[in-house]
Amino acid sequence: MPMKGDIMKRNIGRRLVGAAAGVLACATMITGCAGSVDLNKAVAVVNQEEIPFGVAKFYAKMQQATYETYYGAMFGDNMWDQQISDGVTFEDSTLESILEELKEIYIVDQYADEYNVALTEEEKTNIDTTAKAFVEDNNAEALEEMGANEEILKEYLTKYTLKSKIENEIKAGADTEVSDEDAAQKTFSYVLVSTSGTTDESGNTVELTEEEIAAKKAEAQAIVDASLTSGDFDTAVTDAGKTASTASYGKDDDAGMDAAVITAADALSEGETSQVIETDSGYYVIHLTSAYDEEQTQSRREEIISERQDTLYSDTYTQWKDASEITVNNKIWKKINFDEKITVTSNVSTDDVTVGESTTDAAVSDDASTSDEEQDNTTADDTTTGDATQETAPEN
Repeated sequence: MPMKGDIMKRNIGRRLVGAAAGVLACATMITGCAGSVDLNKAVAVVNQEEIPFGVAKFYAKMQQATYETYYGAMFGDNMWDQQISDGVTFEDSTLESILEELKEIYIVDQYADEYNVALTEEEKTNIDTTAKAFVEDNNAEALEEMGANEEILKEYLTKYTLKSKIENEIKAGADTEVSDEDAAQKTFSYVLVSTSGTTDESGNTVELTEEEIAAKKAEAQAIVDASLTSGDFDTAVTDAGKTASTASYGKDDDAGMDAAVITAADALSEGETSQVIETDSGYYVIHLTSAYDEEQTQSRREEIISERQDTLYSDTYTQWKDASEITVNNKIWKKINFDEKITVTSNVSTDDVTVGESTTDAAVSDDASTSDEEQDNTTADDTTTGDATQETAPEN
């Protein structure tokens, strides 16, 4: 079954570093296989600033652990091999996103002076303490498998902490004034009598007959009549064997409802019930519970502000990225993979991160133990600048 990669990334992508820092703070114990790699080798260069292989690998491994913890049981051992588009596996897509996130961290950090942002002494001390504790609590093989040493961890934590602070400063410049007209929300209860077809034993859709559709409309009309007679919409719905749902809407926010439903809601006064509303999916009956829902209005106001902040940050970063010179050493970047399963298990005192045995130990070992000499022989085809292939090999 194809994996919904984009949905999964929305759910945990932005929380990755917070989760990783939490794992670090818990004095994580990890075990892994041995290997040899130059952690300081540049996997990419952003405006003449190098992204070390160790930072990239550690960031990738922490994201791998997060995904496998949340979704491993659901999708099984072949999670990373699942196709999310033609010729693109979930591993391919995730690693591509990780690389873009790394570029973003390093680009944004380069604008710290412009926003007068720096780490506090307390933040620096916390980073030093966390990195030191992580190294002390893990063996050398495990650290190498994760791409970690004390300096790499310090850079990782420093870079992300700084990036978060700059992002907050950028977002602070967004307009937070939201008019009542833009935020105002109405709330209504509704019930849908569906006219969708049924499914037979073979899995085929069987469309309703005209008589069955007419019966569905009569069912909706009965709810309208009962509600108008009793003045109790919820009871009318319940007596019909249905369950009422709730939706809130306002300007530029239709709550995902059919346009005919919103039009009908706009015509109601608070406490009124609509007539039957015909849509492609069936027959709706709605009851306007609040012509001005204060709680939902405030929620929408906060949502609008958040959207403005996100847009301002996104637009600002896009300008910075477009103006940046970025070179990726693909040969080194491809040394990072998810062949080794990583699981996170909790006990009373700590979180244990285990790097499981790979079914392709030889291949992983070859990737991990690439010598400096092999890396120095990187060809032009293995190095890209943005979307274009660079004509010269990277400096070593």
